[in-house]
Amino acid sequence: MNTSIKRKVAALLALALGTTALCGCNQEVPVTLDTPSPWHDGSNSYERLVYDVTIYNGTGDDRETLANGSLAFTLEEFSGGATAFGYSTLDMDFTVTYTDKAAESERGLTDTVTSRVEFLTDSLHASKSSKTVAVAKREGVADLSYKIEADYMNEHSATVTMTGGEEDVISNIAIPSGTYYDNEMMFYLARATKLAAGGSCAFKMVNLFDSYNTGKFTDYNMVASVDEDIASVEIGDWVKDYGVEPVTNEETLAVSFPIPCYYTSVYINDTRHGPPHYVYYSEKPFVSDGKTHNKIPVFMHYSEYYGNLLSRYTEYKLTSCSFVKTTQD
Repeated sequence: MNTSIKRKVAALLALALGTTALCGCNQEVPVTLDTPSPWHDGSNSYERLVYDVTIYNGTGDDRETLANGSLAFTLEEFSGGATAFGYSTLDMDFTVTYTDKAAESERGLTDTVTSRVEFLTDSLHASKSSKTVAVAKREGVADLSYKIEADYMNEHSATVTMTGGEEDVISNIAIPSGTYYDNEMMFYLARATKLAAGGSCAFKMVNLFDSYNTGKFTDYNMVASVDEDIASVEIGDWVKDYGVEPVTNEETLAVSFPIPCYYTSVYINDTRHGPPHYVYYSEKPFVSDGKTHNKIPVFMHYSEYYGNLLSRYTEYKLTSCSFVKTTQD
């Protein structure tokens, strides 16, 4: 297997929403979050966001689609239960299947990532988390599939199980006493900061897989930095059902539904932070079923480089959202 395929497999681990292994610093940073959170609409709030995922081999007109897939976030609030306080869960389901434009040895292969974070509803501090990465077998490349189970508040430890070999390899990570944010919540942590045009906010999050790789507990100072200008993005006319106003082109009379957004870069606060994740958070709330949710991440993109060369570019486009749980969710 050529080196590029090895890099793509390794990059899948970074693709899973904020798990990129990068150099970071460990200085304490002040954290100011919204109260209540942007997704809170009353007792036991619920939110499900579903995205189309496309991975390209570049960003120009001649780019080719290397993989297609989907991403879903499901957030639920609960009263009491696992802790003395109200708690919430955030589930993430991510899957991509490689097209015939990908390298021959990975065409048709499917990789998946699932995770769940349990956290305190008011503070967003993590209490438990789990993650499963299932990388399809690629000839000549080590299978980097793994599972993580972590307990931040009681056992103060995490277990990493590498599942891709002939036998599982299990390692334990000690979690120091304290309060932490889990990196699987990266987009939600950034969303809960006080985003404003031209402003930036700091927060801190733990990366348990990096902790496994480095052999020590690893947490990163993060920044969510917003452009001075409000951006506009279009993702389809279905957003009219969530209060997005139509705009009519005076010349063609075509009607569109652009969404004003905080164009936000989310990155590790270090001189070698690597490529940011860029997120368009809606400036105005989405409203449905009498429920109001703020700063919806409607579009995201991320570039990966090897040296100075762009290796691939990934887009996440919101295709549906719901604030009411159904039996299908």
